[in-house]
Amino acid sequence: MEQEKGNFRGRVFGGFDRQDVIDYIESLATERNALSRENQQLQERLWELEEQAAAPAEEPAGDSERREIAGALEEARELLRAVKREYDALCADVKINATQAEGELKTISARLSGLQAALGSAGEKLEEIGSRLETSEE
Repeated sequence: MEQEKGNFRGRVFGGFDRQDVIDYIESLATERNALSRENQQLQERLWELEEQAAAPAEEPAGDSERREIAGALEEARELLRAVKREYDALCADVKINATQAEGELKTISARLSGLQAALGSAGEKLEEIGSRLETSEE
């Protein structure tokens, strides 16, 4: 499930639907983990190619073989850089969205506290009115 940033359902008292935010953060974490695994695999492949390029061959390698290894090595480096850029961008998005979600949750919590206080006050007033009605009926 991949949700785009800002594609959260609104709530009655403002803010975003908590489950939408949680689902989005979880999807980002899953994607981050997949990119991290891919990054590790590419890093390992890069090390293998660098070792191949640096190690003297048992038999003299031809220029075409060296060019092929050098090309594969450069391709692996570029792919690794691209994955790292994507991984860094994803991490930045996760941080931004987590901060926004935290802010929304704090706002919602404050509003709920205010509503609870108002309900408590209203309850006290209703009890007072009920007491007055009982006394006036007697």
